[in-house]
Amino acid sequence: MKFKILAIPFMREYGENTQLAGRDPHRFQVMMEKMKDQMVYAEELGYDGFCLTEHHMQVEGVEATTNPLLWNLYVAQHTKNFKVGQLGMNLTAKNPIQVAEDIAMLDHMTGGRAFAGFSRGNTARWTAAMGQHLDITSAESDKSEADQRNRRALYENWKLVKSLWTDDLTEHDGEFWKFPAKVPWEFNPTKDWSPEGTVDSRGILQKGGITPRPLQQPYPKVYAPFSYSMATAKFWAGEGAKMVSFVTADKEEFMPVILDNCLQAAHENGLTHTTNNDILALGAHLLTGHTEADRKKYKQMFTETFNYAYNAPPYHVPMGRVWNGGHQETLDQVMMLAEKYNIDEFFVWHHVGFFGDDIERGALEAFSEGVIKKVNG
Repeated sequence: MKFKILAIPFMREYGENTQLAGRDPHRFQVMMEKMKDQMVYAEELGYDGFCLTEHHMQVEGVEATTNPLLWNLYVAQHTKNFKVGQLGMNLTAKNPIQVAEDIAMLDHMTGGRAFAGFSRGNTARWTAAMGQHLDITSAESDKSEADQRNRRALYENWKLVKSLWTDDLTEHDGEFWKFPAKVPWEFNPTKDWSPEGTVDSRGILQKGGITPRPLQQPYPKVYAPFSYSMATAKFWAGEGAKMVSFVTADKEEFMPVILDNCLQAAHENGLTHTTNNDILALGAHLLTGHTEADRKKYKQMFTETFNYAYNAPPYHVPMGRVWNGGHQETLDQVMMLAEKYNIDEFFVWHHVGFFGDDIERGALEAFSEGVIKKVNG
């Protein structure tokens, strides 16, 4: 089985009341070291890789995941086989051409250890700022015009990214992006070393591509965070991506319907050998520890923090699945999910630099001892 970490780095500590902690360069340096050290240790413990969400403007020092791709490269430079990726990059407010280039470069610079993850973006503060040139704001899943515009951008931008990764040259004329720009282009290397039709008879550029294409062929594995949207699930399943869900057991009654629809979408798109394991990974908040007292303390601190920062405006995100038991209890929970859904990949949501090294490293150790080493030897 594969176990990846969804790492959430903080530039402040539990109980601290400092303003604008995210603006402090020294704090960022401390956080970088903690992230590096914990992920290096995680690889030694048997974890398969790590990823981050994308957030900007987090001046409060909460979830300081500016540019996951640079985090990926930083950790990859200090590990040997650790997979690195995103869960995910906001594909609606980003320039898809640059995203395609950057992930392809990351794939090469890590020797093929990269995976990609894309989301619609759920944070208005930075999604609206980054997407203002396209009149894009965060996804609300309320079927409003703004929400539907966000979804159209996701579909179009992924189509362009995929074409840039797989096609020698691309021509795209969409609602949000044109590629390439139809500019006069008189360049001898293009004339001599690019296919006919790259430039038309008037000397106007018609097709283009990126350098390089990814090292992994046709491109790195793609993941997408998923909660309740059937439209999102079917879209990504049809594209061969794997959804990652952290919903709790009381919300899992819809999962068989989701999976049936996703398998149908995949098969209709020609992915006829797709199984549950190809389209679904499950995850949980990692709140384990070596002793019952450790676990109880972690759960209390985490619950307080989550209800303050996440299950509150503007997110109103339910906590989702939690792994807070001892070795056997957690192993039983993992194996039950693996057998119920016929899957072999899990993500653990893990905070870095907020709850203290003893608690955070203890959780990584306890899960490794109780689950990873039991199932993988």
